[in-house]
Formats: sequence, structure tokens, C-alpha cells
Amino acid sequence: MQIFPAIDILGGKAVRLRQGHYDQVTVYNDDPVEQARIWAAGGAEWLHVVDLDGARDGVPANLEVIARIVKKVGVPVQTGGGIRSMDTLDRLYDAGVTRTVLGTSLVTDPVFVEAAAHKYAGIVAGIDARDGKVAIEGWRQGTEREVAELIEELARLGVQRVVYTDISRDGMQSGVNAAAYRALAADAPMTVIASGGVTGLDDVRSLASIGRRIEGVIIGVALYEQRFSLAEAIAAARDRGEGT
Repeated sequence: MQIFPAIDILGGKAVRLRQGHYDQVTVYNDDPVEQARIWAAGGAEWLHVVDLDGARDGVPANLEVIARIVKKVGVPVQTGGGIRSMDTLDRLYDAGVTRTVLGTSLVTDPVFVEAAAHKYAGIVAGIDARDGKVAIEGWRQGTEREVAELIEELARLGVQRVVYTDISRDGMQSGVNAAAYRALAADAPMTVIASGGVTGLDDVRSLASIGRRIEGVIIGVALYEQRFSLAEAIAAARDRGEGT
């Protein structure tokens, strides 16, 4: 299982939001590129970079920052936030990102999602949910779409990977909902990357023990606040994940 250290960019800084609330921001580094270097030096094999300005406004605001991360840090980048057109996708892949995460467009523009999935193998569905219902627009708007229903639809459109975020746990340091991820891994017709709620190494081990359908876990606050090191997280993921 892979560990994806998170870099969420808002106003040009590396931050974390509390449950997706833009008025509850903690700044962890004034320079996202420097933060990427820190994660790379700690052994990161992937980076998960989110343009929070783009997720909120629907227009990417940090493409240049993301491009600099790709150029200056030799680690594959998975990125999302405000990706709602093929032009934006083209610019990101031209900048060298490895994967892109679609969010709001999964619900609002399935035609675009299908075209994106056929053009780029690295398309990831970023599904954010609260109480089993999908949220969009940078978590600010709830929908009546059920997670399982949306995942089935996206699989038919050609999407092969999903980042699933439990909004109620993200940034709360309350632990992951391992049972929900176990059920998702069993039923979803695609591989799953977990996101939200990791507070300790036991959470990492719990996710890794589910098996290879859980491809990785995105970790933010726990790493920033040094609850454990990135190296420890990587070791925990491999310790329980290999051979399952």
C-alpha cells in the first residue's frame, strides 16, 4: 500500500482545512514546493497535491505551483482541484503530473469524464462524501447521489481508480472508518485510495490489512503535526500490506 503525503494549496500556501471549511484553515508551510521537497526527503513515493482555490472556484489557480513541484521534486504527483475542462487536463499532463483527480465534474459533466478517462489513463475519481452522500464544489455543496451508485456509473465511463474521502473525518484526527473502506474495496469495481481521518500508525495498518484493493492512503494533518514520521507510515503500510 502506498502512502500519499498531502499538499493542499490555498492562496499559494500549503494548508489543511477542518472538514473542508475554508474559514477554518491551518497553514503548515508558506511554500508548497518546499513542502514537497520535505516529503521527498522523507521518502515519499507519491505526492497528493490539491488546488483548493480551484476546487472552490471551479478555475485552477495554482497550475504554476504544481508545475514547479513536478519540475523540482522527483516524485510522481497526483493532483486535483478545479479540473473541469480538457484544456486544464492537457496543461497538467503537459506539466508532467502522473495522475489527475476529477471531483465536481463527476456529478455535473459525465460526458467530460468519459472523454478524459479515454484520453488519459491516469484519471482518478475523487469522491468526497458525508453520510454516504456525495459532496461537490470543494465540499461546500451536498448532493443526493449515493456513493455506490456514482462509482458504478464512473466504472462504466472507464474510470479505474477512486480517491474516497470521508468528510466527517478529514482533518479531525478521529481515526479512519476502516469498515467503510473494507466494504468499498469489496464492492467497488475499481481500486481505492483512502483519505481522511488517519491519526496513528494503527489506522495505516488497518487499511493495509484490507488487501490490494486499497492501493494507498492520503495523509495530511497526522504527518504535518508529527504524530508519526513519513518513514514510519511507509513501513507500517508495507508491514501489513505485503502479501494480502
